[in-house]
Amino acid sequence: MPDGKSVVLVTIDSFRTDYCGVAADERDTMPTLASYAEDGLVFENAIAPGAATFESATSFLTGMDPVERPGADRGSREEMKKHVRKHMTARRSIAEEFSERGYETAAFTANPWTSRYFGFDAGFDHFEDFMEEDASRGLLEGGEQKSTVGKLVMNAANWWQGQDMFMSWEALADEITEWTADADEPYFLWVFLVDSHLPYLPPAQYRTQSRLKTYPANMGLFLGRDLPFESVLHDVLTTAYENTLKYTDEFLSHLTEAVGEDPLFVVHGDHGEAFGEHGMYGHGRQLYDPIVNVPLVVRNGPSGHIEEPFSLRRLPALLTGLARGDETVPDRLTEPYVFSSTRMPNVSVRGKDWKYIWSPDERELYDLTDGEDTELDNDDLRAAGQDLVEFWQGSQSEKERVIAAAADLAESGLV
Repeated sequence: MPDGKSVVLVTIDSFRTDYCGVAADERDTMPTLASYAEDGLVFENAIAPGAATFESATSFLTGMDPVERPGADRGSREEMKKHVRKHMTARRSIAEEFSERGYETAAFTANPWTSRYFGFDAGFDHFEDFMEEDASRGLLEGGEQKSTVGKLVMNAANWWQGQDMFMSWEALADEITEWTADADEPYFLWVFLVDSHLPYLPPAQYRTQSRLKTYPANMGLFLGRDLPFESVLHDVLTTAYENTLKYTDEFLSHLTEAVGEDPLFVVHGDHGEAFGEHGMYGHGRQLYDPIVNVPLVVRNGPSGHIEEPFSLRRLPALLTGLARGDETVPDRLTEPYVFSSTRMPNVSVRGKDWKYIWSPDERELYDLTDGEDTELDNDDLRAAGQDLVEFWQGSQSEKERVIAAAADLAESGLV
């Protein structure tokens, strides 16, 4: 039998740090997660590599940032899908590493962006992406979306997202429990939940406001992320979002009971969510902290709080190190600054208490102790941020050049 702890990785979609009840936040939204944090390890500055699932998950499962192919149409959805698929099929994932160490491996993902279509099943002995099922079944059977208006909201949002994002954790729970009961130890289990992804529609038992409020508010997001009637709808959306997190926390309690006390438990967000900051709702376009600073909590490993920046790109190294009992690995994986990027293309450099954001039309510098409302007047730090962005861009360009040369060589027939 291989040495090492079993590992349970729970990824929560659109998981915003200041709503989850750990780190500097004092909300009681997620008591189970808070109990993990009380005796476990909390990363206060865990940073997602990107502002959307396809940008972040490709990195936190492989430990490498995706590289755009030369000449890629960054605005094309089909090109984006090819981009994700090529990255996942060309890189070694954390599941493959655990499998090579003798672990039994399984994944249950409700997010289509992490389906087998994109190659996320590599290395998993058991992989469920539920793509052949009605992903709306969980909420429909749970009594939330039986009305015609509710179905209209869901169908509209599906069209908007180009995917079905409505599988509740209860639709996954029995299969997960059955697998963990039969799995040989040590095992690696990955679960990806979408209950907190927009539109924010908690099931009936977690709803604290009328559907006559939540449906129009979510439809407002569908009609445009510049939210109409923001003064009225903002609080409706944030309350609904918080309720989805309370519901998600119930899954953590359920899974803890199912797997017992022994496995290493790691919970994190793939990216965060904006609620009006810089005029934006949702995620995907910007790199401000509500979107890239995500929760990351470790249970049944080392304890304490880590304040230095930690990129989710280092998650594979964190999991494998902790699984073999190396409790020094978290401190060794932090960095003075980390990068995030989007296909817009935008790039950010995030230090412990400062951030520089580059976009084609704008440069922004912030002192994070004061938030991201007023830019910092510091020419030296601004120049340092620009130098780091240019270093990152140069590194990406060199990788693109190598990829192009390899493709040309392959097409020539000389290899």
